Amino acid sequence: MNVRKTSTTTETRRRAFEAMQLISWKDIFWVIIGSSILAFGINYFTIPNDLSEGGLIGITVIFYYLYGWDTGLVSLLANALLFVVGYRFLSRKTMLYSVISVAVTSFVLSSTANLATSSDSRLIGTVYAGILIGVGIGLVIRAGGTTGGGVIIARLMNKYLNLSIAVSMFIIDVAVVGASGFLFGEETMLYTLIAIIIGSYLIDLVSEGLNVREAVTIISHRQEEIATILTETLGRSATVIHSHGHFTKQKNDMLYMIVDKRQLAPLKQIVEAADPRAFVVIHKVREVIGEGFTYPSR
Repeated sequence: MNVRKTSTTTETRRRAFEAMQLISWKDIFWVIIGSSILAFGINYFTIPNDLSEGGLIGITVIFYYLYGWDTGLVSLLANALLFVVGYRFLSRKTMLYSVISVAVTSFVLSSTANLATSSDSRLIGTVYAGILIGVGIGLVIRAGGTTGGGVIIARLMNKYLNLSIAVSMFIIDVAVVGASGFLFGEETMLYTLIAIIIGSYLIDLVSEGLNVREAVTIISHRQEEIATILTETLGRSATVIHSHGHFTKQKNDMLYMIVDKRQLAPLKQIVEAADPRAFVVIHKVREVIGEGFTYPSR
């Protein structure tokens, strides 16, 4: 039995690894779309409004402001150097998607460099810059790629300075934005921060999913009755988790459910009617994958 179990586990791991490395034309399509949106955001809103950006994109924009260097060419050369140095930090699939992203971004940056015009409102331009850049990067990340060498720099900092990837990316962004503030003034830095905040929110939203749900945990001595009513009324099954109170030492069962946002109000009404003393915890779930959500229940 142990041999069979080990064999099954090994086969599952092999299939999972192959799935992670599988090259998808659909993913490549979204990498191209995301990279194009990113480049349009830079050329049509970031540069015309004298904004900067975080990471390697911000560095290319700063060089454009200082020396007039082509942003597409600088981006391509800088990323090529970083890919050579840090290719071992990325999987084959991620490396391929990242190279495609950099190539498309650089091409669109160079080919649309002279088409943009200044917007009437710098604030509106800043908002649009954040939206387009955030959506563009989010699509690339969701497809399994990266938008350039900033990730590799962060991984190098993680390895040699023992800093987390998130902290490393934050340090890089702060350094680049700080440099833009020093070179071009506090107002530019402030608008740049606004664009980055908007972009960061949209990167998370797009890359992690738009399929937002609510997770509900219910603790009640009438959990069986509540679970039955909720399943019949909302069409959502509940998971029963066995637990006990640390202070009272009493055993009890918790109900765990994932529901749509519109189902939250009737759920609370049902629980309150069944047990006014029930303990209910509700928190947002970014994305749910599985039966009843991404594919119909059987």
